[in-house]
Amino acid sequence: MLKRFLDLLYKNKHSKTFAKQESRFDVIIADNQSNYLETIYKKLYDNDATLEDQEILDAYFNFSDKIQTNTFAAAELELAVISVICHYKPHLTETLLRRGLLLIVYSLGEDIDWLTVKQFIDRRILDINVKPYGGLPPIIGQSWLKNILPNQKVLIQKVLSDVIEENRKELEKI
Repeated sequence: MLKRFLDLLYKNKHSKTFAKQESRFDVIIADNQSNYLETIYKKLYDNDATLEDQEILDAYFNFSDKIQTNTFAAAELELAVISVICHYKPHLTETLLRRGLLLIVYSLGEDIDWLTVKQFIDRRILDINVKPYGGLPPIIGQSWLKNILPNQKVLIQKVLSDVIEENRKELEKI
């Protein structure tokens, strides 16, 4: 009986934690200073046929350009933000994944692969005991991060190799 009660307390505690994290995500996306994505998400959720890829990309890049934090937190936010978009528009994944992966490279260095990216997502965004910068993405984004992105190892590795090479070239210029 005590074990069942403790299990129930644990579940209630963590469901509230996830709800708070999702709430923070909603607040950041709706922020008046960087309100680029709220309309995009609404159109995605409504399956609005008038929503064009370029509109999505413009809104995302405007939002992404305004992120001001350390590279770990920025990578968390980037991946949380794109998770919803990539769920609805999987053909944009390669383009949208670049900035988040580059920030992981900035954070962890070049000696990483798709498994490192998966571990980063699992430990810094999806783990029940963490509070990712920007909060937890909506359920549909969490599902994409947990179930769909890990199955795209080849794509992750390709984009990761590209951003590592771009980073090397930038460093050589310095």
